[in-house]
Amino acid sequence: MNEKIMSWDDFTAMLPAFQSKLTVNKKWRNAVKKIKKKIIVLDDDPTGIQTVHSLPVYTSWNLSILKQILKDKHKVVYLLTNSRALTSDETQKLHQQLIRDLKHTARKENKDFLIISRSDSTLRGHYPLETRVIYDELRKGARIDGEIIIPSFFEGGRFTFRDIHYVKERDLVIPAGQTEFARDPVFGYKSSNLKEWIEEKTKRQFSADKIKSISIDMLRQQNIEGILNILLKIKNFNKIIVNAVEYTDLKIFSIALSESIARGKNFIFRTAASFVQVIGGITPKPLLASENLYSNGKPDSPGLIFIGSYVQKTTRQMKKLAELSHLFWVEWNIKQVKKEKAFNSEVKRVIFEIEKGFNYGKDICVYTTREPGKFEDQKISDEKFLNFSSRISEGLTKVVEGLTIKPGFLLAKGGITSSDIGVKGLNVKKAMVIGQIQPGIPVWKLGKESRFPDLPYVIFPGNVGKDDTLKRVIEILRGKIIKRGTTI
Repeated sequence: MNEKIMSWDDFTAMLPAFQSKLTVNKKWRNAVKKIKKKIIVLDDDPTGIQTVHSLPVYTSWNLSILKQILKDKHKVVYLLTNSRALTSDETQKLHQQLIRDLKHTARKENKDFLIISRSDSTLRGHYPLETRVIYDELRKGARIDGEIIIPSFFEGGRFTFRDIHYVKERDLVIPAGQTEFARDPVFGYKSSNLKEWIEEKTKRQFSADKIKSISIDMLRQQNIEGILNILLKIKNFNKIIVNAVEYTDLKIFSIALSESIARGKNFIFRTAASFVQVIGGITPKPLLASENLYSNGKPDSPGLIFIGSYVQKTTRQMKKLAELSHLFWVEWNIKQVKKEKAFNSEVKRVIFEIEKGFNYGKDICVYTTREPGKFEDQKISDEKFLNFSSRISEGLTKVVEGLTIKPGFLLAKGGITSSDIGVKGLNVKKAMVIGQIQPGIPVWKLGKESRFPDLPYVIFPGNVGKDDTLKRVIEILRGKIIKRGTTI
């Protein structure tokens, strides 16, 4: 199939129908219950919890914390690595030490675990580095048969069909290699076909013609034996792509996957967020409303919004957000990050502006400078770009650290931004994921050790939502929307 941009109607018209859905949910629930291993999700930024709820996320680790994770009552536990903000060398060292410590702790506690390397549904991240390091460490004492790759994220409009990964933008379905995400200064790529993408990213270590895939046709015909046969034959860390356009596809795949694990197969998973919900046996819950977040249905004080993401979708969402009249806008000037004196002055200025906005009783939106082309087509090394991005995020974090007033809510937009503000600015060690405020947009309830205990912390990915989603989220947080379609 040609890799072409299509309308949503044309895309869905090509999809084969399910043979039957009647018994899928029951078979899926029974299958995932048979997976007794602790599922540990290594999340390369905080947005990976966007399809789950009622489970913990740890923001750091040591041997004691890993013991807690392995003994935690929840089947699925997230551990934030924030590796998408790190250089390749830093990422490699982090994963080597983490897997060694995890293996050591698991042996002492006599626990078995399964690793999901959760990353971006638009294919950005340290791939194949992260899963290769995990594989190299785990195979010292255990056989790892293969790597299962599932970048589908349905809430965000990311689908894989005929091995091509697509991104839905408004009413169009676009091959991932033709999107702005493929031009990422650090994690860019050319291929939309995942077999070719793997070949590209692994520098032909794994050739496209040797990579296996589970087709939509196999899934919708419920060809469990055929899928199982592919899984059982995988060896030597070969790759398996799972095509998926909705949750039922992944549930059917998980039925075969569970049986392969029962027969002794061991896999590492590189996935986006949707698969975690399925393998964890997690049933979705309704979207959060303001009455779920506050005891009296609305915040007692103004909220605080940080926008660090630079993708075009975020900029469009900011423009819609500007339609709200109660906002106080503060620009974080990214040009000030290069010199220490200017950097510190900018931090103090932004803190002053935020507290001035609080005194006016308005929600404050702190945003990084919007400069078209600033992050694209620059002849700058990956490491320098990451360091520049991290420096901007560090400034926003220092602003949070310097606040003397507790906000009614806090929203951070962008992966690096939300991680640094949560871990460093808010001092979160462990948080509970309480659900999603809009599809793909999770909310943490901060722990007692954090800077602002029990504060609703909204983690808003840069590449998620419609143009008006950010505006809608702020309206919900302010208690202006009680239920979908109902305003006061």
